[in-house]
Amino acid sequence: MTRKKIWSKTDNSMEWQKAQLRIKYLPKNARVLDLFCGNGEMYKRTYKDRVLKYHGTDKEKIHDPNICTLIDNTVYIAHNDILDYNVFDLDDYGTPWKVLYLILRKLTSGEITIFVTDGLVLHQKVDGTVTKFVSATERLPRKMNLPGINRFYVDIFGTMLKDIEKRYGWKTEKAVYFHNSQRTVYYWALKLKHSAH
Repeated sequence: MTRKKIWSKTDNSMEWQKAQLRIKYLPKNARVLDLFCGNGEMYKRTYKDRVLKYHGTDKEKIHDPNICTLIDNTVYIAHNDILDYNVFDLDDYGTPWKVLYLILRKLTSGEITIFVTDGLVLHQKVDGTVTKFVSATERLPRKMNLPGINRFYVDIFGTMLKDIEKRYGWKTEKAVYFHNSQRTVYYWALKLKHSAH
């Protein structure tokens, strides 16, 4: 596979499987904040007519201005009340760990479901460089080059979840995932419960 092919971006690749993951783990009385909502493929396949409340955000494109906001996700989280949502969909092509941390730092109680599309392993495969969040959670020098680090992706993701529990009190009750055929993108369903420190 050429580098150009590795880096190509397919809008909602594996959309059927992604929708099924969401449908299977969608809680009752779901109130969804759909970050990176894009053209609304997951809304149409998963959330429409299945949830009590829905709002989408994206800085590039939104599928319905009546239920979505065209805005950077980090800005939206910082300046809006997100306490009424119990489902967060982080369907990014990059690595949405920063958005995940922002959400969990802001919320302080309850049980939530988070769907994560994570392309971290793609970056690890391409250049082996340790990102800022991996550096922090794994205690490795930032920008350190570790060939083959992608083999430890699931363990790295698990360490990040433990870091979230230690920092913010969000304990992982369930974490399931699948990946695309190239193992360049992983799709997660997380059930988290807040416990007092």
